[in-house]
Amino acid sequence: MIEIDGSVGEGGGQVLRSALSLSCLTGQGFRIHSIRKNRPKPGLMRQHLMAVQAAACISSAELIGDRVGSGEISFVPRAVRGGDYNFDIGTAGSASLVLQTVIPALLSAGRKSSVTVTGGTHVPFSPCWNYLSEIFWPAVTRLGVRGELELESYGFYPKGGGRVRCRLHPLSRPSPLSLTDRGRLLRITGCSAVGNLPLSIAERQRCSALAVLRQELGGELPIDLEAREVRVYGQGTFIFLKGHYELADAGFTSLGARGKPAELVGEEAARELLEHHRTGMPVDPHLADQLVLYLAQAQQGSRFATSRITSHLATNLLVAGYFLELKTEVGGAEGAPGEVRILPGGNPA
Repeated sequence: MIEIDGSVGEGGGQVLRSALSLSCLTGQGFRIHSIRKNRPKPGLMRQHLMAVQAAACISSAELIGDRVGSGEISFVPRAVRGGDYNFDIGTAGSASLVLQTVIPALLSAGRKSSVTVTGGTHVPFSPCWNYLSEIFWPAVTRLGVRGELELESYGFYPKGGGRVRCRLHPLSRPSPLSLTDRGRLLRITGCSAVGNLPLSIAERQRCSALAVLRQELGGELPIDLEAREVRVYGQGTFIFLKGHYELADAGFTSLGARGKPAELVGEEAARELLEHHRTGMPVDPHLADQLVLYLAQAQQGSRFATSRITSHLATNLLVAGYFLELKTEVGGAEGAPGEVRILPGGNPA
């Protein structure tokens, strides 16, 4: 059993989710304690519990400690089985994070799989649906992943009720990645959306983001931001911005909240995009950590440059090293731009 301190690195759910994915992939059992110790409410919340139970389901794992509030679990997987799976978080917990937990493992199964997750599609501290489908999925497709993502319904905090589906084909090993340049910024696209709220709120978010972007990028760059209404159980707003570069794409999201001005929602996403843009790096800080579990399995080494080294990136590199023979190098301080090398089995990048 691999022993893991859940308070290492970013000290949240990332340690647990990555360990679950890698355990299913490698067949190595693990025991983790101090789960989410650095969070205001330590232990397993509903979305973390669902990630644990989903991983156990696809791998027929022996599982101890799977209950809300638990600070320790023991997880021993058997063989990963492809098939059709349906997981309902029961709250507005992040559907994308549960999905991202099981995707790497199901790729190793010998047959096609379909996974449907019900929960939140646009909730804090997780990739929203737009990011999942427009940034994450094209990035892993570049590594050889084949399949489709589908949004059945939106789900905002606190009501939830969103549904996403992923269909996957088996993959023996992901391809390595070399991405240190991004080329010119070609255009920016995106959407500003409301659910069961006046469309004028989406328009205000959109106008605020446009003003911030135009002030720094000028009036010649094509920017296409759509304001629209979405069908959702409950209420909510969000804005998603996508920067299209010659060699890479980057995505940024801001969510509305009660008492938060629409103008601030638009401004937040725009300023995050501009912060990334100024660095000249190709991989946005949210995607960087999400690539680790795939590149750690490649037959050859990978290298990529990111606009910000995050604690989530450092955490995934650390946890991957618990389960796989791996060498990693990070050139850059946390919070600053940097380059990452991932060397599976010590193979050269």
